[in-house]
Amino acid sequence: MKVIVISGACSNIGKTTVARRLQSLLERATFVKIGHGDVRPEISNRLYPMGTSFETIRENHADAEWLLIESNAILLEIQPDLLIYMDGPNPKPSAKEARVRADIVSGLCVDRDSVTTLAARLGITVELTRQIVEIAGGKL
Repeated sequence: MKVIVISGACSNIGKTTVARRLQSLLERATFVKIGHGDVRPEISNRLYPMGTSFETIRENHADAEWLLIESNAILLEIQPDLLIYMDGPNPKPSAKEARVRADIVSGLCVDRDSVTTLAARLGITVELTRQIVEIAGGKL
């Protein structure tokens, strides 16, 4: 199982949209959100309350090839295979560390060597990695 975390500066910045598009792109991908709010069946995700351990989430979705997690807080517990950061104004405190650690930051360039490195880390083609970068709002 490969883990992709989609984090962001604030609410309504596009994290869910990116996660849904990645879920459509990647075979056997499961999308979960850690946080608060209401379950929205039209999004096709699973909402876990703040404080749910990564181990619990991983066990609940053991059949997934890709685990897409929308959260900043999970980064206190894990180093994902890929970290996407959706940039925006007035970042909340939990976002600062996420941005520093991110492999892809929306609006910023991802160079050819980084794309190749990410492809190798994820075990996918460079072309598929480029699609992920584009979905995440990175510039090639």
